[in-house]
Amino acid sequence: MKKQWHYAPIGDATSVAELTKELGAPYAALARVLVQRGLHTLSDVKAWIPGVSISEIDPMAMADMPVAAQRLAAARENHETVVLFGDYDVDGTTAVSVGKLALEKGGWRILTYIPDRYKEGYGLSADGIDWALAQDAKVLVALDCGIKSNALIADAQDRGLDIIVADHHTPGATLPPALAVLDPKREDCLFPHKELSGCGVGYMLWRAAYSTAGLDPLKLDALQDLVAVSIGADMVPLVGLNRGIVRQGLDAINTSPRPALAALLSHRAEGPITLQDVVFAIGPKINAAGRMRHGQLAVDLLTQGNADILAQLSQHIESHNLERRETEREVSLAAQAQAATQSDRAGLVLVGAGWHKGVVGIVAQRTVETFYKPTIVLTLYEGKLSGSARSVPGLDLYAILDETSEHLLQFGGHRAAAGMTLMPEHLEDFRQAFDDAVKRHWPAAARFPMQHVDTSARIHELHEGLCTLMDRMEPFGMDNEAPIWGLEGVELTEVRQLSEGKHLRTVLRDPQTGATLPAIGFGWGDFEANGPVQAAVVLGWNIFRGQKNLQARILDLQA
Repeated sequence: MKKQWHYAPIGDATSVAELTKELGAPYAALARVLVQRGLHTLSDVKAWIPGVSISEIDPMAMADMPVAAQRLAAARENHETVVLFGDYDVDGTTAVSVGKLALEKGGWRILTYIPDRYKEGYGLSADGIDWALAQDAKVLVALDCGIKSNALIADAQDRGLDIIVADHHTPGATLPPALAVLDPKREDCLFPHKELSGCGVGYMLWRAAYSTAGLDPLKLDALQDLVAVSIGADMVPLVGLNRGIVRQGLDAINTSPRPALAALLSHRAEGPITLQDVVFAIGPKINAAGRMRHGQLAVDLLTQGNADILAQLSQHIESHNLERRETEREVSLAAQAQAATQSDRAGLVLVGAGWHKGVVGIVAQRTVETFYKPTIVLTLYEGKLSGSARSVPGLDLYAILDETSEHLLQFGGHRAAAGMTLMPEHLEDFRQAFDDAVKRHWPAAARFPMQHVDTSARIHELHEGLCTLMDRMEPFGMDNEAPIWGLEGVELTEVRQLSEGKHLRTVLRDPQTGATLPAIGFGWGDFEANGPVQAAVVLGWNIFRGQKNLQARILDLQA
């Protein structure tokens, strides 16, 4: 589908002129983007770049943190067993891994539990609570889950298991009756950094527990690399504290990478490790363990110190990731064939009896990219339909599921992604209710794919000096994306197709000035144009055999 370009609002002209003067005339294009993003002076930029350091943070400002930290300190003092329960995705498994490494180092007795995607499903589970009690555990920390598990938590508390919830999802109307509920999104929580990952919330707890137990929380600074993985993979905003953690974490990954992460990055291209590497190289492999086998494998990998065992675990995860890719391809073909029969619907609900539960979230995202409609992909397992949903930009998926929850057994998630379970007999009613709700919340005029563009630019403005300066603004991510430049009226020259016609390599040329820019377009191999085009691009480097050259990556091309 052809995208509609949407330019970001133009910033204040006076501020742009002043910042351009500070940066230098060759960086006028960057000045336009920085002012759009609220950075009006060079001092603003320098203050923003590092984010907020963990050393500036008081975890005790989070609601219920003193109670939670004191209970963990008491568990250490009394040699009680603490179970760390986390979801099977990247955020959950990194949260459990960071907790295990932190608390075992501090002298706690720790056991870990990751639920089985098929047998237990998403979130805190009865099986997990039963297992913790069978191990004579006295405390269970629910990481990246638990904020809506009111009944399970009430039962666990009654049975003598103290529950600490460390979650980042939106709470329901009533908080669970846990010993402590840590969630920056609580209405009564004064902690200023509201958009932590689930692993990030847990990390605040481990630092608070260290302080309360008389230990030095600075000894946990080295774990910011794994917290950074959770931030990148879970797509939380890359501002403030999240930005500070990711910068510290990426620095550690580049200078002295944790053996587990080095193993997962062993096949990547040359050059510095960026947040994009974390998202696209590390994240999917960690996720593959929970998708295809069991999430505990990811925890075992991330916390492993033995080199031989680590090599074996990384090989297993690599093979699971290859299996995941093939399974995803097969399910995507079937799901998109079904989606093509629902052209009259604004919201898609796709169902397959044999579809692998571990890939339905990825398949939902692929379907959104193809059809530009919010999509739910469900599979039948043990008499119930369960699956994942992905939204389109600007549409609050969580609110829509909340409106249609009368047809669901359970659901959870956020604006962009969610999971749910329902009975097969409620499928058609839910499908209709979902479609109706999408139509109410998503005006017809908005049902076209959009291409965000930060600012229009000329090719001569996109030079190596600009790219070098932008390197200092890394990492880019959610709420701080790499600038997208709109080039209009440019020519495609030296066109070559790559990977059997899938991709496009070209040199963009400004016919007025003759300025050129090498570019690559993944998935644009079949694009044809006889005249000038407009191209939305991001700027970066092509690093090959030690050579570093400027290269644009094409996001959209239109004749």
